[in-house]
Amino acid sequence: MKKRMTKIFSIAVVGAMALSLAACGSSSSDSTGDSSAADESSSTAETSTTSTADSDLTIGIVVKTATNAHFQDIAYGAVLAGQELGVEVRVDNTTTESDVDGQVTKCENMISAGVDALILTANDSDGVSGAVDAAHDAGIPFVTVDTEITNVWGDEIDDYMPNYIGVDHEEMAYELAKTVIDAAGGEGNVIILRGVDAASSSIERTAGFERAIAEYDNVTVLDSQSASYDQDTATTTMSDLIQAHSDIDIVLCCNDLMAVGAVTALEENGIEVGEDGVLVAGIDGNLLALQSIDEGKLYASAYDWSILQGYYAVYQAYDLINGTDSSEWEYQPNYDDDVYSLYTFTPDTIVTSENIDEYLPHGEELAEWTMGTDVESVSDYMWEFIDKGNELFDAL
Repeated sequence: MKKRMTKIFSIAVVGAMALSLAACGSSSSDSTGDSSAADESSSTAETSTTSTADSDLTIGIVVKTATNAHFQDIAYGAVLAGQELGVEVRVDNTTTESDVDGQVTKCENMISAGVDALILTANDSDGVSGAVDAAHDAGIPFVTVDTEITNVWGDEIDDYMPNYIGVDHEEMAYELAKTVIDAAGGEGNVIILRGVDAASSSIERTAGFERAIAEYDNVTVLDSQSASYDQDTATTTMSDLIQAHSDIDIVLCCNDLMAVGAVTALEENGIEVGEDGVLVAGIDGNLLALQSIDEGKLYASAYDWSILQGYYAVYQAYDLINGTDSSEWEYQPNYDDDVYSLYTFTPDTIVTSENIDEYLPHGEELAEWTMGTDVESVSDYMWEFIDKGNELFDAL
């Protein structure tokens, strides 16, 4: 029940992106593009990287972590849009999704460095208002992606953060849970692993799981616990839950990292996973999850087309910088409690063994990119993938 927007640019623009990126391919970058270097940097520390451009404009984007491919995908889409528009896209992240103060500091550093617009995937819906205030005081447009930020500005909200881009988290989680429960024959005992409880994404995804479960008479929730969107935490939490509950049929996780952690715990305890065992599902379309689905372990993942979230965010930030009239964004206002001037909902797709071949190459190509650097080469598959996402978006 939120505003859905139709792009101001047609799918034909995506075809033009290939030409624009070909011109950008000769640009210098902060990295060699070696995938092994990307793995090392993302697994050990925060990243702070910049894509090059010919324009004087700079758009900053601060994502939650570099260790979750979901946020790498958002950053990747942002850099693609920046290269197409000819603007510099500066990417930074915190080490963990629970570092709220660190994320606010990252945003303040971006503002001090002189970005012309700021994009944020908030670690905490309630704890990042200081970043929004800092951008507003500096006269810098602010775009929110993935996780909504609580409105503490009342009627002045449009002046602080007019645009939100993300998926309908509750509906996506509802669709995922229905798919998994139906695969289990419409019955079974369920464990829910929540994300960071203060994040709107976790709250809404959990609500979607619970709404789906309520539609089945023979489905029981054994337990629901937070694993903080973290793989290792999920492994430990799931191991404890296995000791407490001997008959688990389904594990629904608010992201893929926790789902992969749950699979690890189940296997370490000698419990079969996959279609003939416990059905485990996550959200994000993370490469680790896609590989697990391909191996017959993880049952499903919901992909929220995060590549489009980063891409659209840069376009909307660019429009805000240039004072583009919001009437040029076509949308249907059907949200009862207007928080943002403009909601942009990306589509979602449930990925299982039946369609894994369509999504696994996306995760593999994304993994070869070092977060925040120029995208030196984009395959025909990736352009077709983006086209597919835009078509699904247009159909919303």
